[in-house]
Amino acid sequence: MKTIRRISFGTVLGRFGIAFPYTPRFLRGGFILLIASNISKSYGRNAFLQGIDIEVERGSALAVAGGNGAGKTTLLKILATVTAPDSGSLTIDGVDALANPAAARERIGYVPQGVALMQELTVKDNLYYWMKNRDDTVYRQTLEIIGLEGAEKKKVSKLSGGQKQRLNIGASLVLRPSLLILDEPLVGVDIFNREKIISHLEELKKSGVTIIFTSHYVEEMNPLADTLLVLRNGAPAYYGSADFSDTGIGNLSEAIRFYTA
Repeated sequence: MKTIRRISFGTVLGRFGIAFPYTPRFLRGGFILLIASNISKSYGRNAFLQGIDIEVERGSALAVAGGNGAGKTTLLKILATVTAPDSGSLTIDGVDALANPAAARERIGYVPQGVALMQELTVKDNLYYWMKNRDDTVYRQTLEIIGLEGAEKKKVSKLSGGQKQRLNIGASLVLRPSLLILDEPLVGVDIFNREKIISHLEELKKSGVTIIFTSHYVEEMNPLADTLLVLRNGAPAYYGSADFSDTGIGNLSEAIRFYTA
């Protein structure tokens, strides 16, 4: 097993001053938004995750990579409090997420694989459905962020794949989360809309939102990531800088192949 390397993040507080039409509901201050310690998960005799330790700074992005069956989706479900681990601890924005998952979920926007939208409702109706309070300002801000201002009266069934995925992300943003967790947000999206989604995510990060994601489009998503966790058979094979400046490897795809071999 390769040595796990860790590096400290740069200061991110300056990002909060950047003008962007989005503000998370919870901004307690402090660098570290998420701390996961010794997270493990098994199904029957099969260990899906083993001893995962991560710290994610507020306003930064963590990419989770690995081969099929490496445990990426299982980890994201645990971090989103959808699935409970067998052991370990999880703190999100100062909240013990395992002891009080409901309070933690108020801070989380979770976008699972696939589009979880009501096909016969309009863009507007879908966003208002997921909003806890009917807030026109939040609705308009979210619509602008996902770039669907001209499509708000369209039914989801009439949207393109890229528009559906952006709306899928928007359904989480209306909650104004401090933490946005995305499992394969670019699946089924053409290159033009992939670029749009990545651009929107970069702006969200600048506004102070913390992002954790997985993606098969690693080279395209790499500029978004500050740090990278590579999983191999459910265990961490690499944890450190997303540009691999601490390893001497310059190519992301090459590095992932190296750490999952």
